[in-house]
Amino acid sequence: MRICRFVLPETPDQPRLGLLEGDAVRDVTAATDVLPDLRWPLPFGDQLIANLPAIRARIAELAAGAPVLSRRAVRLLSPVANPAKFVCGAGNWKHHGAPLGMMGFMGKAVTALAGEGDGVALRWPDRATVHEPELAIVIGRVCSNVPIETALAHVAGYCCALDMTLKPEREDWAFCKSFDTYGVLGPCLVTADEVADPSALGYRFWVNDELRGERSFADLTGSPAGLIAFASTAMTLYPGDVILSGAADVAPVAAGDVMRLEIPGIETLVTRVSVSPEARSAPWGAAAAGAG
Repeated sequence: MRICRFVLPETPDQPRLGLLEGDAVRDVTAATDVLPDLRWPLPFGDQLIANLPAIRARIAELAAGAPVLSRRAVRLLSPVANPAKFVCGAGNWKHHGAPLGMMGFMGKAVTALAGEGDGVALRWPDRATVHEPELAIVIGRVCSNVPIETALAHVAGYCCALDMTLKPEREDWAFCKSFDTYGVLGPCLVTADEVADPSALGYRFWVNDELRGERSFADLTGSPAGLIAFASTAMTLYPGDVILSGAADVAPVAAGDVMRLEIPGIETLVTRVSVSPEARSAPWGAAAAGAG
């Protein structure tokens, strides 16, 4: 299944559940009726992902009679609504030549989450923001100390990801990755049963029709299974947690740019860069330094 979340123009504050089928979206929001009622304190993770088998069964019942909308008529959100964390692979491509293979992980605040229809909004437009096209691995159930041999059994699905990053000057990497809209996922969650081997996937990535990268995920130092196994030695993983593969093609973007990430077998994500309504100059930029 290719599960998406979306909103309609007339109800932008009411997310809906859909099945993405090419240029069409089937509205299967009624399937969310099978989700459990929860009270505070809420459990970690995304409850739709935690209950994915029940959701999928209900979607299968509803799909044939579900209303069909044009993809162009809706705004696609992140297919994962409530990840407990982003886990970002670092130095994870063979050409990086990291002395111990993959260097480890970096974090990203979950409030950076965005969907294809949200776009990337630059809050410090006087500083460089760079793109990082990646594969997102979405965890499907609680797990810890997972053997690499069985790691993929813990995956709910996969999606395209843009791990946007403010180019660091004096800031920490986790801060630079955590700006609002800097964690773009979409356009849908492709369930794990559709992807026999995520290492066999690859991507092509364009900015304004200029090809910026074309790679195979077979060239990752830490495979998707290896990323899950390694991360789970240090932290418990929860449904909806997003593990990002790590980036090989990094370059600046500017307001007005259109980014397109195609992962055959997954989907194509297309999103635009803009200046945020909350934009300001960097607090410790040249002007601020001069004022001191």
